[in-house]
Amino acid sequence: MRRNMKWYFKGEKMKKRFLCLTLATVMCASLAACGKTGSDEKTTEATVDATAASSSEAATSDEGTEATTSATEATTKAVVVAENPEYTGWVMQQAPAVRNVISDEEKLQSEMDILSKGTVLFEGKVDEGYYPGDISWLTGATKDSKLVAVYGCDDETHAGWGVLGLKMDTDQIDIKAESNEPAKQRLLVYSVEELCEIDKVSDPSEIKSFCLGAWNGGHIHGLYLLTPEVAAELDKYLADTAAAEAIQHSYDGTLSNENASENAVNLYKYLCDTYAAGGKCITGQMESTWMGSPDYEMDYVKSVTGKLPAIRGLDFMHNDFDGVADRAIAWWEQGGIPTICWHTGPDFASGYNESKDVDLDWENALTPGTKEYEDLLAAMDRAVPALQKLKDAGVPVLWRPFHELDGGWFWWTRGGSENFTKLWQMMYSRYTDYWQLDNLIWVFGYSGNGGDLAPWYPGDDFVDLIGADSYTYGANGNLFKNVTEVSAEGMPIVFHECGTIPTEEQMVADNANWLYFMVWHTDYITDEKNNTKELLNEVYNSDYFITLDELPAFK
Repeated sequence: MRRNMKWYFKGEKMKKRFLCLTLATVMCASLAACGKTGSDEKTTEATVDATAASSSEAATSDEGTEATTSATEATTKAVVVAENPEYTGWVMQQAPAVRNVISDEEKLQSEMDILSKGTVLFEGKVDEGYYPGDISWLTGATKDSKLVAVYGCDDETHAGWGVLGLKMDTDQIDIKAESNEPAKQRLLVYSVEELCEIDKVSDPSEIKSFCLGAWNGGHIHGLYLLTPEVAAELDKYLADTAAAEAIQHSYDGTLSNENASENAVNLYKYLCDTYAAGGKCITGQMESTWMGSPDYEMDYVKSVTGKLPAIRGLDFMHNDFDGVADRAIAWWEQGGIPTICWHTGPDFASGYNESKDVDLDWENALTPGTKEYEDLLAAMDRAVPALQKLKDAGVPVLWRPFHELDGGWFWWTRGGSENFTKLWQMMYSRYTDYWQLDNLIWVFGYSGNGGDLAPWYPGDDFVDLIGADSYTYGANGNLFKNVTEVSAEGMPIVFHECGTIPTEEQMVADNANWLYFMVWHTDYITDEKNNTKELLNEVYNSDYFITLDELPAFK
């Protein structure tokens, strides 16, 4: 086990406060037995939010009664924290440093010092590309010369990202200006030999046309041609910088939570063993809840293939806490593995639109003692009763919050990588150390955008599975490779969302050893433009892919 970072209160009166928590829990239970509610007393927003996470349906069943009890306990703890006259609220322990960081300013200055030794071809403006009439500089270059673009995105109206388009004699290649810290300048480096490969020619003299466009706020700050000697100097600097900023890993093949439940440990061991052995990929399918039945996708797969996926994807979106918990429990009892994500705004009480359209006051929200900080904790706690219900039922969960974390379209990415890592660490510590949810296996998921992934990584102490998603056809071998460059050795890598199922042949050819895939819902699985019935039958009846009936017992 890798960590045991218990939650704690600020100040020196920990024992006294712990006794207050215990006493308050007993008092709350006594009030509940007498039929009284929290409305008789002055409550805080934390109380309202934690209580709101339980639906009226939960109170009408045995399972619902357990969930209500869990919510009551959660509410009690939150009230004691919030009503202390001093600020003695919950604050997570300082997270260990993930890597050494050289400032952007220092790196940019060093890079520009090297680039200045090359030939300046272009200094651009926003939405202005490089369309030269004369490309003799390129056709006369040697193959080990390099072309370097300094680019970024300065236009916040496009969700903080733009596009560059590299076009030669062949089709255009789109390069997305990354979403995190959009004003940051980055390097795009191509050797002339790589440009020949893109153009499918054997010599630079055969290249007939070249241009580099910019739109949607993409900005080419400069374009430089480097001689082989200067290119080698740049290569060395970039390699030395990458080594200096490399992530410091501590992963040992076990769950990050030292106190993980027995079923979580058993499930995780199976996942790790499957990944290490290779030659197998676990099937997964995301559900929808608006197609007449939550089993719409599962029923479709079963009708086509005669089998069911091993992993079922669920979503707490629109406060579907009890429904998701009940379906996850049923799936586990059926022998399957549940994974849960959460499309929501920063209030953690909304849905898909709010996850994209609403922003967070990052500075205040991450500062203990502010109203925004308390609101964020209370909002984050909305899922606790449902996750507690799963814990009580012995159900481990592949917990996948804040997915596509570097994409730029969700609110949790728009504060940049530094704020995101704090947010992830806060939720992890809040759920694991404070609420003691020992059934969560934390799935950390990049988008398929590419770019610099390392700044977003919160550290091995907060991650159990790492992966990415893509709706591009095939096994996405380059994406898998990008994730391996930031992941700890041996940590399973997952394809946590996809539009088209990669075949065994594609995964083997691309050396993309994804532990599992999960197809998105509705048309992504039912429309044969994405996944044909022939493909589904091939995958679900292959020895390479693991289906529900082939999973071992985890309890």
